[in-house]
Amino acid sequence: MKKLIVMAAVALFGTQVAKAQISKGDILLGGNVNVATHSDKVKDADKKNTNTSFGISPKVGYALNSNWVLGVFADTDFGFNKDKNDVKTKTLSIAPGIFVRNYHMLGQSKFAFYAEANASYGFGNTKVADNKITSFNSFNVNVAPGITYFVTKHFMVEGQFGNIGYAWQQDKLEATGAKTNNNDFKFNFTKQFRLGVNFLF
Repeated sequence: MKKLIVMAAVALFGTQVAKAQISKGDILLGGNVNVATHSDKVKDADKKNTNTSFGISPKVGYALNSNWVLGVFADTDFGFNKDKNDVKTKTLSIAPGIFVRNYHMLGQSKFAFYAEANASYGFGNTKVADNKITSFNSFNVNVAPGITYFVTKHFMVEGQFGNIGYAWQQDKLEATGAKTNNNDFKFNFTKQFRLGVNFLF
């Protein structure tokens, strides 16, 4: 009887593992959220400098087959700073884009490696005391590896390990209209880790 129960449990577990993968036509819905706060205060002083940032990166994808997912996303970031003189600075950044992912299941486990390539166009500004000081436009291309764990067939937890990327940004000084172009190549595999969740429908 015990052997029968064990065999049934193994069979059930194996079935669940086999189903824990992406199928053609699945819709992927998920993203990342990040929140950061920082403050510093001079000892014995009454005022302090505080900085808070909040970002959310929703994404929606369509599974072309069990390995490939194509979709859209939007990276957003909102920053708020209040210095020791109570001057408030606000930053806004929005970058919609497209992505493609290639998944590979690790044997019969619920883990899968993936590689993602994405491109986005961004825009934003910086305001001091509600006056726009600078604005920018940007273009980003990234390639990033990651790993996904299928908690259930419809719920996935993922970690992304940095990226290789290229970024171009043009900053504009609102007071004079002067523009500055910046180019940046990033290699961040050992510096960044992003945690996210996805749902499959």
